[in-house]
Amino acid sequence: MDPLQKLLDLATDKGHLSRLRGRMTQLRASMYARDTRIFVKPTREDILALVELLTLFGEALGLKTNFQKSTIIPIRCEGLNLNEILAASPTDISCFPTKYLDLSLTAKCIRQVDFQPLVDKAISKLPLWNGHQINPAGRLTLVKAVLTSQAVYFVTSLRAPKEMKKFLWAGTVTVTGGRYKVNWPRCARPKCSGGLGILHLGKFARALRLRWLW
Repeated sequence: MDPLQKLLDLATDKGHLSRLRGRMTQLRASMYARDTRIFVKPTREDILALVELLTLFGEALGLKTNFQKSTIIPIRCEGLNLNEILAASPTDISCFPTKYLDLSLTAKCIRQVDFQPLVDKAISKLPLWNGHQINPAGRLTLVKAVLTSQAVYFVTSLRAPKEMKKFLWAGTVTVTGGRYKVNWPRCARPKCSGGLGILHLGKFARALRLRWLW
């Protein structure tokens, strides 16, 4: 991947790829594991140059790009004839929101519905655990060690799913409000403050976003 990054930088310096707009330093590519995002100016010349560069890169190193499994996502391309610009590209056009590293990626604020796959994944575990046969301490351990840890990866504006609370207090996903012994904010307090030490996902997400500024 390092040679690919250097190849893109060299193509930009030589004028084969247009420089990205903006006064700040611009990253041409974002790479993590086997996922790669490449940013390019929406012109026919740049698209053709990028396709040729990726093709040559694949022939040289054997790391060939599967264009049929790749997608092009326009960002602020209103008023452009994308069908004409992308006519020579074998890649399909997609739009936001999309998935990147199993996370919902969007140009706008992430909605609660975007986290539904995470909620569904957590709920699917509950029947298998048979919470009726697990004492409260065991259910608390599962909530803290499994359900909460799954959410940490996704967390930006996520709140604790109702099913997590139901499992904690009753060992099932169907329970009336009368079974709740303590409200959730108190559960999320440290044990020294009278809580159960469960991670408060909303506050944790806010702390992470504040750390970006730091």
